[in-house]
Amino acid sequence: MNWPSADFDPERWSQVEHLFDAVADLPPSERAAFLAKTCGTDSELRSYVESLARADIANDTVIEESIRSALNLAVPESPSITDVIGERIGPYRIVRVIGSGGMGVVYLADRADEQFRQRVAIKVVRQRLVHPEIGERLISERQILASLDHPNIARLLDGGTMADGTPYLVMEYIEGVPIDDYCDGCRLDIDERLALFRTICSAVHYAHQNLVVHRDIKPTNILVTADGTPKLLDFGIAKLLDAGGAATQGLTRDGAVMMTPENAAPEQVLNGTVTTATDTYALGVLLYRLLTGHPPYQVGENPREMALTICEQVPERPSIVVSREPMAVPPESDREKISPELISRYRDTSTERLRRRLEGDLDNIVLVALRKEPARRYRSVTEFSEDIRLHLASMPVLAQPDTWRYRSEKFVRRHTVGVAMSAILVTLLVTFGVTMTVQNKRIIEERDTAEEVSAFLEEIFRAPDPGNARGLDITAKEILSMGAKNIRQQLDDRPAIQATLMETMGRVYFNLGEYEPSIAMLEESLSLRQQSLGDDHTDVAASKNALAASLIRTADYERARSLLDEALEVNRRKHGKSSAAVASTMFNLAELLQEIGKLDEAQKFANASIDIYTPQSDRYTVELAEAKNSLARILLGKNELDEADRLLREAILLVERHSGKNHPLIAHYLQNLAVVLQMKGDVDAAEALFHESIAATRSILGEENSLLGGSLVMLGTLLHNKGQYDDAEKAFRDALAVHRKARGMEHPFVAYDMTSLAMLLHDKGDLDEAESLIRDALQLYEQSVGPDHQYVASALTELGAVLTEKGLPQDAEPILVRASEIRTQDYPSTHPLVAATNTVYGHALASLGRYDEAERLLIDNLPHLTPATGRADRRSRRALAWTVSLYEDWGRPEEAERYRQQVPPSNPIASTE
Repeated sequence: MNWPSADFDPERWSQVEHLFDAVADLPPSERAAFLAKTCGTDSELRSYVESLARADIANDTVIEESIRSALNLAVPESPSITDVIGERIGPYRIVRVIGSGGMGVVYLADRADEQFRQRVAIKVVRQRLVHPEIGERLISERQILASLDHPNIARLLDGGTMADGTPYLVMEYIEGVPIDDYCDGCRLDIDERLALFRTICSAVHYAHQNLVVHRDIKPTNILVTADGTPKLLDFGIAKLLDAGGAATQGLTRDGAVMMTPENAAPEQVLNGTVTTATDTYALGVLLYRLLTGHPPYQVGENPREMALTICEQVPERPSIVVSREPMAVPPESDREKISPELISRYRDTSTERLRRRLEGDLDNIVLVALRKEPARRYRSVTEFSEDIRLHLASMPVLAQPDTWRYRSEKFVRRHTVGVAMSAILVTLLVTFGVTMTVQNKRIIEERDTAEEVSAFLEEIFRAPDPGNARGLDITAKEILSMGAKNIRQQLDDRPAIQATLMETMGRVYFNLGEYEPSIAMLEESLSLRQQSLGDDHTDVAASKNALAASLIRTADYERARSLLDEALEVNRRKHGKSSAAVASTMFNLAELLQEIGKLDEAQKFANASIDIYTPQSDRYTVELAEAKNSLARILLGKNELDEADRLLREAILLVERHSGKNHPLIAHYLQNLAVVLQMKGDVDAAEALFHESIAATRSILGEENSLLGGSLVMLGTLLHNKGQYDDAEKAFRDALAVHRKARGMEHPFVAYDMTSLAMLLHDKGDLDEAESLIRDALQLYEQSVGPDHQYVASALTELGAVLTEKGLPQDAEPILVRASEIRTQDYPSTHPLVAATNTVYGHALASLGRYDEAERLLIDNLPHLTPATGRADRRSRRALAWTVSLYEDWGRPEEAERYRQQVPPSNPIASTE
């Protein structure tokens, strides 16, 4: 585009700057709509801001994104709800009715089997002859509640089916009062009500994180106990979210709208898509009530009028409604007549003070949550809660227009005494002038950067044009190569832009699995930034973090650890301990420590990164998924299979929701999930996932990506244990070829493939090639991961087994002693890897005639070979056969026969060696 001249109106630049700052904070998908609304017919203004946004390479990976773009039933009549009082449901006896609704009845019940004393709430459907949809909905609620474990959500304790087929739920009994009654009864002031409301927001956010939208948030579904703890109840019409964040249709029939009308969002009234924004709206209704004592509007019983009210009527500002004349309450209510005096008294203040307290921030916060269009509400419940926190701290809130006057008022409110001093006023004026100068300079720099980046992108992406390609296919790698050359040659006089583009290019190479060129670009970027910025700068820390990630992939662990430690120190000091930059560095530290076998330390860093990303999951969805995947792999190494399974499924859902099913990470997570299923004994499902991962990797990343090698070697292991030796050998050799190309000849993954292939050749009887491969693998391990890694123990264990088979048990013994020492450094004596090594050692001792020692090792370790499944695999079958051989050679045929009967037929299951 044609940028304005240097004497362009400063006020115009200020306008551009303001809009640019606003756009930079928005997700890319929302920027066009925002600019269309704010710029109106001023196309020149919109064009300037859009150009700056495209050039904002500190926030958007311009090159990476450009490359990606280039390349139902009648209900039977119900008996009285009191009919079941006194009856038993499971171990509980019904005491009385607590409440009832359209779907079911909730009873108070006591434990009746005298095991221990317990009071619970039991929900059953209203009719004893179960309506199919209602019964299914109660089962659905049981499944939803089972996934939720939060201190402010009522817990599911039990569930089952009554004798007549009626399903029921046993829930934590909450002895409390509805949240609005509690607030009024305790005369909570506005700050106390807001603090209590934020606690409810945390519970709703937790449900959203678990892909559950409540859909019926209202005062009667939030009980507060005597100690002030709020509990969210009744997920009876909750919905599980799909990958896109919308509630699945589930059991809701066409035209069936599940809601409480006075709390319903417009999309519920119109039977539209329900999302987490629906709960945000209901929370807005709740907050309106807690602040004002009134609902946002009066909803009539006529469906048409109700829809018009909810979808069209704009609620009055809370600060206005609290001063409204007294209004009548419903006849069935036992409340006092609602009046301004009563409302203010319940909030421990006067009417005028209450009006002033609500005016401004709280008016805007509530009305943003109650916007008719879901996309215009707060983007998440966390953002809603955070705005309240900012308000309580007298900080600027998102819901308030971000004007200079507004920010100044907030500053004065936080620093009343100091602002009264004239010296501070002068300082503020000077600071303001300096800030404006700096910001104007930044705008000019951004303009120049836009021109540079635009020219650069035009140049490197001109190559695929048919007129330039001349009929040749131009690959992404070739485009990257041309881009790298142009960066080095054309931007020598702009080191800041050059360094940023080099880092971006390095990250793209990393994502393509091209680690050597990635390292080259990232090292140049780091060097340029260190020269211009020094070592104590966040951009330098970012370069170190990115470079370390690539170094980990090439097994340069020592240098990677040094860079990550330096980056972590700077990021903590500059960004704060809970920043995304710190989380990213901790994630890479977890990856590194896992590779060198320090699993406990790795787990701490992985958990720390998850803890930072989780509250910011809307913004860092993929990063959170990657952290969960990393932790799952660590737990897999520690044999904590159920937790690893859960984390991987969560990671898959996160990426699918964010980027769809064709993202490369999905293939990676499917591979890891297949390994978990294999170790849990679900071999058929594991094999199907391996093939799915391999197909996806080939389609998305090509034939030479390291991820493909990983899936192939894991598939080979599975086929090996199924006895499909020829297919397994092909998979292992293909994996070895892929890893040599993708990772280099000296990477530990190459050694891992060699070890896996050697195990197969051992079983096929080719002991000489098996021994040769193992010894080569041990050399590679020694150079890359050091002598104490668990990969080394696996290779030593296999070498000891091969040497024993070759009639050299005396050579195998010291090797197996060393393998056992490495195993017990990281694992308890009952771990299957320790047991696997010890049984091989026992076989070697038996071959040496040391039967007493051999018997102890074999018998003691047999029960620990497959604790995850209880089924015999290759290792346990082999150990049983060795035990039979031991007793035969020892001259004890009865013991030999007893263990011979325990040897199962070939039983496919994973080996963890």
